[in-house]
This record gives sequence, C-alpha cells and structure tokens, in this order.
Amino acid sequence: MDWRQLWEICSAPDNVPIVGLIPLLGFYIYLAWKQAHANDQLIAQLEADPAMAKTHHRKTWPFKPGWAKEVHVWPFLLRIEFLAAIIITIILMIWSITLNAPLEEPANPNLTMNPAKAPWYFLGLQEMLVYFDPWIAGVVMPTMIIIGLMVIPYIDTNPLGSGYYTWKQRKFSISTFLFGFIILWVAMIIIGTFIRGPDGNGSGPARLGTTTASSMRSTGICLTFSTSPRTSGR
Repeated sequence: MDWRQLWEICSAPDNVPIVGLIPLLGFYIYLAWKQAHANDQLIAQLEADPAMAKTHHRKTWPFKPGWAKEVHVWPFLLRIEFLAAIIITIILMIWSITLNAPLEEPANPNLTMNPAKAPWYFLGLQEMLVYFDPWIAGVVMPTMIIIGLMVIPYIDTNPLGSGYYTWKQRKFSISTFLFGFIILWVAMIIIGTFIRGPDGNGSGPARLGTTTASSMRSTGICLTFSTSPRTSGR
C-alpha cells in the first residue's frame, strides 16, 4: 500500500468519521485524565485538612475562589448547549456539502460485495468475526454487552466520583470502560478500516511506499492476520 492508497482510504466519505474520531478521542481522554489528576490532588489535600474540606469545592476545574457552587440551568447551561448545537449544525452542514454521502448502486443479488463491510460503527463487531466463531461474535458477545450495560448500576455501587473526574476513587470503573471501549471497540474499528484492507485479508498500511506484497514479505514488515482460507467455489 502506498501513500495514494492510504489517502483514498482516509478520504472516503464513510471513513472520515473514523479519521476525526482518532484525534478527538485522544484529546478528550487527555482532558479527562488531566482533570482527574488535578481532582485527585485536591481530594488528597482536603483529606489532610478537614477545615478546608468544609468550605472548598470538591473539584478544581472550572471552580475559582468566589464563584457560586451552584448555578441555574438557565441561562448558564442552556446558553452553552445552544451555542454548541449551532456550532455542530454548521459543521454538519459544511460536511454534507463538501462530502457526498457514501451511497452505492441498488443492491444486486447476482453481484454481491466480497467482502461485504459493515458501517464503520459496526466494524468492531464485524472484526470480531475474524477471531471468534460466528455464534460467539455475532450472538453471545453482543448479548453479553447488552446484559453488562444493564447490570452496571447494580455492580458499580460506588457513590464517589459523581459529578467530577477522578481516577483514585474510580479505578475499576474507568479501567473497565477504557478496555471495553478503546481496546475492544475503537481499536477493532481502526483495524477493520485501515489495516484489514479492501479485500479483508490484512493488506493494510504495513509499509507505505511499497506496492508489491512480495517485497513486503521479504522484509518481514507486512502485517498478516490469520483468516479462514477462501475458495473460489464458495
């Protein structure tokens, strides 16, 4: 895969959300982690000073000395949400004008895609089919995810960390979320989009600028994935 092919993959209309997802996800994880670290330091300081704990706010950001601990929903919160809605609407309008919708020709039962890729937000689930039996990846694991989401309020009964970012008080919950969301979902989406390749056999951007598979195999840099063998009769 060369740079031109990588650009075609990244600039495809249905792959643009994934390209935007990567830096946004990294930024917000960094921002949440930064606020959690600052709050953990404040919590340790308040635990050591009971007198200060009676008057100080429980989080460091965006509180400043002299601010009210509680504010009205209107106009403070709704004004910010209204401005955010306007900005997002403008971004979506520009997006819809500059990029065409990834629509294809009407479905033809005599000419199907091989392989047929799911929408980008389901690529993580489709990528699981490469590593597990279809029954496990398509039925058991989605069912476990749904049931797991339903029982979270009954398993996670920790009252701490409500309304503010913290790591020390919510280590198990945050670790579980990051593993499930980043590793088992976002990483699978990225693999299925950029590394799996158009033919589904793992011909991803292992070495940019190299166009032949033989040259990549000779250097040992080519990314390969163990997939089930395909035959022309299937």
